[in-house]
Amino acid sequence: MRRILLPVSGVVLAACVMLAPAIPANAAPRNVACPPGFLGVLKVGHDLVVPAGSSCGLTQGSVIGHDVIVKPGASFVVGGTTIGHDLFATGADLIELGDVNNGSSDTIIGHDAIITGTVGTLPFGEFICQTRIGHDLVITDTKATASGWDIGAPESANCGRNAIYGPRFADTIGHDGIFSDNAGAYIDVGWNQSKYNGKTGLGFGHDVVFTNNHEGFNDLTRNTIGHSCRQRANHPYLGKKNRAGHSVNSCNSANP
Repeated sequence: MRRILLPVSGVVLAACVMLAPAIPANAAPRNVACPPGFLGVLKVGHDLVVPAGSSCGLTQGSVIGHDVIVKPGASFVVGGTTIGHDLFATGADLIELGDVNNGSSDTIIGHDAIITGTVGTLPFGEFICQTRIGHDLVITDTKATASGWDIGAPESANCGRNAIYGPRFADTIGHDGIFSDNAGAYIDVGWNQSKYNGKTGLGFGHDVVFTNNHEGFNDLTRNTIGHSCRQRANHPYLGKKNRAGHSVNSCNSANP
């Protein structure tokens, strides 16, 4: 199923662009805004801002020097892209990291990906596939209006499409994965382990915290975790075949 980025402006800008304003050599790099409806290779020296209500699609070879900041109602779809430090998305309409239509190489985030209050209702859902995050992945407060989340799980319309390039569809999170207070259609965190992430590391280097999710279904399966896995107050919940270095607690259990 091929995805099409629908720009707010009604025009897709497909290009390879270096957004680097002319500034004195000793001045701090400036933040730049993704052009509305952009789809292509983008190279930015410091922060990239996706304006509220806009859409931004980055394709293979895109490099953002520092942070990406996704404003409310905006869409951010990337593949084969490197973000030097953090991704912050608050109230976004759509987040898709590791979209194989945009690039078949890994998407890399140097530090944290913090995604809160996602609201979008687009039919494909949100996903994070074939993505390497240096520190924490945090997904919280997804709204009841939102489509589901696939985090590594090889659902055919999302991360499963990456499998045509080999067993490299799942994710690598350097430290913690935190999934809390989500109320969209579903959240499926699965298959994040060396066998399916291109042998780039454990699925989660330290802890997984999976709490108070009330989506259509809440699944946590087949993940490898460096330290501990903790889940509570998820309804319904299905967890199986998770492995942790210290304690898996009740992550391998089920409740209605």
